[in-house]
Amino acid sequence: MKIGFLFSGQGAQFPGMMKELYDTEPAAKDVFDCADEVLGRKISGICFEGTQEELDLTHNTQPCMLAGDLAAGMVLKTHGIVAEAAAGFSLGEYAALVYAGAVSMEDAFRIIQLRADAMQEAVAPGAGAMAAFIGSTAEQVEEICSRVTSGYVVAANYNSPVQTVVSGSAAGVDEACRMAEEEGLQCKKLAVSAPFHCALMEPAARKLKEAFASVTFRNPSIPVYMNVDGHPVTEGNRIADLLVRQAMSPVRWVQTLTNMQASGIDTFVECGAGKTLSGLTKKTLKDVTTLRTQKRKTLQKTLAVLSDAD
Repeated sequence: MKIGFLFSGQGAQFPGMMKELYDTEPAAKDVFDCADEVLGRKISGICFEGTQEELDLTHNTQPCMLAGDLAAGMVLKTHGIVAEAAAGFSLGEYAALVYAGAVSMEDAFRIIQLRADAMQEAVAPGAGAMAAFIGSTAEQVEEICSRVTSGYVVAANYNSPVQTVVSGSAAGVDEACRMAEEEGLQCKKLAVSAPFHCALMEPAARKLKEAFASVTFRNPSIPVYMNVDGHPVTEGNRIADLLVRQAMSPVRWVQTLTNMQASGIDTFVECGAGKTLSGLTKKTLKDVTTLRTQKRKTLQKTLAVLSDAD
């Protein structure tokens, strides 16, 4: 058995998320306490007591998800479950890098707050959009995007062989969805506050590049598979550039999972809120085990399965 951790991204948040682990696992409490102290506000309170609307604000979502991701990863470590490789979806990539020792938890919380606010401010409200194409191949989605004339739209998240998300101007995404529906394809607009992972995020990428000048990145202790190209990074001096590019580049999640499996990873543990990444893993890979760590029940199941395997 070779274990890989997958850290959740934006969109999986829900009210009360991770509270059970916070209440019962000291390692989880330590992570949330760090977030509260570094950011000077109650990230824990937003996660445990906030409304869905509060959690859906990008200003809150990204630090909340980072705290939840790291809480799950650190709890597993205290129970003797450690990953041999890691990856994170979008903001989850920061959790993967903290877990691998490539950046401090304190720096990660500072950067993720800057990232959240910069991404929100990069495009005026309502000017951008994202939509998921379900049941279509990536090639079909890319071909539709290439024919859009009313605005800018590109493939932004290669989630699974049958799910690709597009991002761009509101007009461009709307036209792409109309084309898809005319061709009998399923397309669903996403409830997001900005068009992530496309060239419209260039202003946010610039701010990240400036911020990284004062952040120390070390060589990760395990391979971290990066969103930009799906390949592992092992040198700390490459990380800042990859994270800057990530803000305005597609998340190549299919390639990430495929490359992790090719390296021998056969057991994937989703760390953090939701079960999105477990679902995408099942749709993308065969002959692998998928587990989650979000509440006491999923933690206990993960520990039981991995202990039995030993």
